[in-house]
Amino acid sequence: MNVATPAQQLNQAQHAENAPLAVWSIITSLTSGGAESLVASLNSSFVDEGLKHTVIALCDAATLGNSRETEERIRRQIELAGGEFISLKLNRWRDPFSGGRSLRRVMQDQLPDLIHAHTARAIPMVSASRFAGPVVLTHHNSRLSFPKLFFRYIDAVVDSYVAISAETEEIYRSQCRKPVKRISNGVARSFFAGPVRQAASSPCNILSVGAVSEQKNYGLLLETARELQARATGGPVAVFRVAGGGQGLPDLRRQVEDAGLQRVVEFLGERSDIPQLLGDADVFLNTSNYEGQSVAILEAMAMALPVVATEVPGNRDLVSHEQNGLLVAHNEPEKLANAILRLTEESQLYSSLSKGARQTGQQFSAEKAAADHVELYRNLASKG
Repeated sequence: MNVATPAQQLNQAQHAENAPLAVWSIITSLTSGGAESLVASLNSSFVDEGLKHTVIALCDAATLGNSRETEERIRRQIELAGGEFISLKLNRWRDPFSGGRSLRRVMQDQLPDLIHAHTARAIPMVSASRFAGPVVLTHHNSRLSFPKLFFRYIDAVVDSYVAISAETEEIYRSQCRKPVKRISNGVARSFFAGPVRQAASSPCNILSVGAVSEQKNYGLLLETARELQARATGGPVAVFRVAGGGQGLPDLRRQVEDAGLQRVVEFLGERSDIPQLLGDADVFLNTSNYEGQSVAILEAMAMALPVVATEVPGNRDLVSHEQNGLLVAHNEPEKLANAILRLTEESQLYSSLSKGARQTGQQFSAEKAAADHVELYRNLASKG
């Protein structure tokens, strides 16, 4: 249990009466990833709910090979909505001692009432900072990036967990003793647009969104594109576009050239116009090895875009086979190609899935997710 320093106690006393609840949301960096997009979307609703909200990034985007332009765009979005953004400017290894010292320095100017870490890597930093208030953790994937034994340490620091899916809830309940609250991810209202789609265009415009990583498994996307190209008798059956940055992007572009797929696969890098890209697409493709609860899938569904996805944890929670999308066995490019062909050839199925996707996606609003978070924050703060 951390003990507040005299400076922290004074700061807490100043906040105690008629002051807005001050919340820090800690993320890795400002990029277009799921957790980061969620926090940016929640920000405006937090401010509307009367919170003093600050987004703390462990690193600058460029440190992890991500776009400075995207970072600046999201920073402006946060600040224009009334939030604040601070980067700790840690190096890519993000060691806990440097992180703890950096957090303490920021706390000299402003002390939060509550910290919500959206990455487990931040928990040792919060502990090292000697922060004495409530701490919340959301792990955004169904696969752990650390040994389960590490939860013994995490549990000593964290006061409550947020589970975004059935799989993440099961992880917490099997490993932790602290309370768990289920709060689904949400998407901004700007994605709640567009009518039900009637048929895919030719060639089918397929969009994937997400940073280049082992999790997103874009090698499977390339194999699927190669499979469809081999079956084409005339022009291409489908074109694949991927919006997402990361250090592995140049290598993937080389793989596209080496495989002769330049006409049918394009890696766009990080983009700020995701709603427009989704509006132009016919199908949303997720080839992930695992997910937590994909914000990108939710955004696609909210815009009535049928989803083809690997049948892995996280995706199974959102995609109901032949109701709002098609689920395909993991690492089966031939079956992914078959699913895409079904959507290009069966307009009745395509339209039905579009309708189902829209109904599903529009159940997940950022406003609802924010209200549930604020309720949790206020309950924890009142117990402090």
